[in-house]
Amino acid sequence: MSGTVTYDLTESVATIAMDDGKANVLSPTMQANLNEAFDRAEKDDSKAVVLAGNQKLFSGGFDLAVFASGDAQAALGMLTGGFELAVRCLTFPKPVIMAATGPAIAMGSFLLLSGDVRIGSPRSRCQANEVAIGMVLPISAIELMRMRLTPAAFQRGASMAATFAGDAAIAAGWLDEVVEQDAVLTRAQEVAAEAAATLNLGAHLASKLKVRDQALQAIRAGIDGLATEFGG
Repeated sequence: MSGTVTYDLTESVATIAMDDGKANVLSPTMQANLNEAFDRAEKDDSKAVVLAGNQKLFSGGFDLAVFASGDAQAALGMLTGGFELAVRCLTFPKPVIMAATGPAIAMGSFLLLSGDVRIGSPRSRCQANEVAIGMVLPISAIELMRMRLTPAAFQRGASMAATFAGDAAIAAGWLDEVVEQDAVLTRAQEVAAEAAATLNLGAHLASKLKVRDQALQAIRAGIDGLATEFGG
């Protein structure tokens, strides 16, 4: 794989890991590399996928340098690509287990919400920080939060940039399980291996598409309306 993303297939579990040496920003390059890895996982003999960050964090979100460049089309393309990646995870034909090896911020947190199971540690701070940095949450982000978070956490997370970690992240709906920091990736791979051994992939896909149908329609409508939403 390319420099910012690694790919490993061990038995029936594919592990995709992001590491750009910094904040694992979901730049156009990172998005392309992740999609290449998911293409590979879709075609090979894997039966479940783990998506992980590095030992410092899961992802810090979109590349703010692209927003600051003044290139409206580049910014729109990055926004669109990020939410398309979230939709791909939500609709992937194999279980997707997120290994939140550290904080998941902004688009990183929305990507985290797109996993079938989310494993984190006490260091896995989850936050939609947009309103704290002067940005308005895209509709697609709001719909991802609405789908996975409790009503109270959804309201605090969207309007107050509230941070959730540990048991509070589980209670809010950001994470499903918290383990020690050095066990996050291993535990995610264990969950993936169990899913690979026990689930019928056809039934898994058909069921999650039914469960997520309304949310996916809302997220897709948000993607389709990004140019209008942000005046592009």
